[in-house]
Amino acid sequence: MARSASRPAPLARRATNELASERLAAYAASLRFTSLPAAVVERAKLCLVDAIGCAVFGRKFPWSTMVLEEAFSTGAGGPCRVPGVIGKMLHVPQAALTMGAFAHAFEFDSLRKPGTGVHPGATVALPAFAMAEAVKARGEDLITAIVAGIEVMFRLGNATLHSPEKLGFHAPGITGPFGAAAACASLMRLSARETANAFGIAGSFAGGLLAFARSGSGGMIKRLHLGRAAESGVVAARLAQRGYEAPRAVIEGPYGVLDAFCAEQDMSLLTKGLGQSFEIETVCYKRYPCHVTAHVPVQLLRGFIAEHRFAAGDIRDIAIEASDKVLSHHDERNPTDIMLAQYSVPFCVALSAYYDPLDPGVFSEIVIRDARVRNLAKRIRLVASDSLKGWGARMKVTLNDGRSFDAGLDTWLGCPETPLSSDQFRMKFDKLTQSASSKLKYSLFDDLMQVQRFSSLEALALA
Repeated sequence: MARSASRPAPLARRATNELASERLAAYAASLRFTSLPAAVVERAKLCLVDAIGCAVFGRKFPWSTMVLEEAFSTGAGGPCRVPGVIGKMLHVPQAALTMGAFAHAFEFDSLRKPGTGVHPGATVALPAFAMAEAVKARGEDLITAIVAGIEVMFRLGNATLHSPEKLGFHAPGITGPFGAAAACASLMRLSARETANAFGIAGSFAGGLLAFARSGSGGMIKRLHLGRAAESGVVAARLAQRGYEAPRAVIEGPYGVLDAFCAEQDMSLLTKGLGQSFEIETVCYKRYPCHVTAHVPVQLLRGFIAEHRFAAGDIRDIAIEASDKVLSHHDERNPTDIMLAQYSVPFCVALSAYYDPLDPGVFSEIVIRDARVRNLAKRIRLVASDSLKGWGARMKVTLNDGRSFDAGLDTWLGCPETPLSSDQFRMKFDKLTQSASSKLKYSLFDDLMQVQRFSSLEALALA
């Protein structure tokens, strides 16, 4: 592949004792539960709870069934249970593949603010959960592994400056293998040297294209990227344990991740605050099952409707100011499947005018074909704003009677600065698991919120 003129030349080699890849590996290998503040432990548990809830909900979709069937054809009979799946066990790589794909099956899983192309639930918490079952780890070791994976993965995402997607790469497919590898290496008690090799292997597993965002078809593939990232981290850690060697400067070296996948990068962010601050404090959780760029506009519209008591049919015009990425990546007006609808800001806003977006059941094929939603989605005006970055947006709604409402936000409920309450968190979990067994619905949430006390995970009700 020819290098674009806008892409940087290969990064200069750094001295061995300055390799950020090895510093991150040493950190993941040395992290212990006793060094984690209580607030960090709590955040790791919330990440796990949300991921398992999303996986249970995501199990029911046809694209998840296909992944599950493929996993059983190659990895049946292992030590790992899959949330929401009764009576069948998988080996660790296939369990990670399946759970990662399940968790991202419906655009409902966790991420980071500011966004850096990371999904910690699907690509850290769930592969760690599978590995913890396989090695019969204690609950506190699982928590430690989740923190280790997130600290590594988020710093890598930061260093990419979220620029891989400018070149057509789907960022979680790049960052995810590293987060999964770090978490699994922690649970397997790999040395710093072995963990660095796991990262080197993960680098060659990294990938994933954004072709689905512009082709108008094939939205299922987005779900698979997260499963493949989770699986890749597992395989990388297992190969490293066997002595498999890989490039030491896989992240910052010539033709490494920052060089090969990024339009821009900042190597200093790879280890910034490592050991002093915790990136897990930036995890955020979705209330709506749609792409994160739609959350502020949807929250604004639902707020207008609640405050001013108007119906969707009363809307004459909606104008949304947002970042240029919304216009380039999230402006599908005629989605052909659920994923493409969830990825589209105007479509999610139009849907939220007619339906309650807090109910994941409304994001369905029936609603996608709703002529009223489609008509409003086509009429919504998107305007790029240089002053709006990330997920911020400004919306103006004009009604047929001449009234208009205008507001802007740069955050949404579920972000670190505006967190969900414990009741809201529980409400989301209950909605995600409402079709699961009574034992899972009524005991799993509370058990996971005390998982650090478990000597093994066998007692958890997962089906």
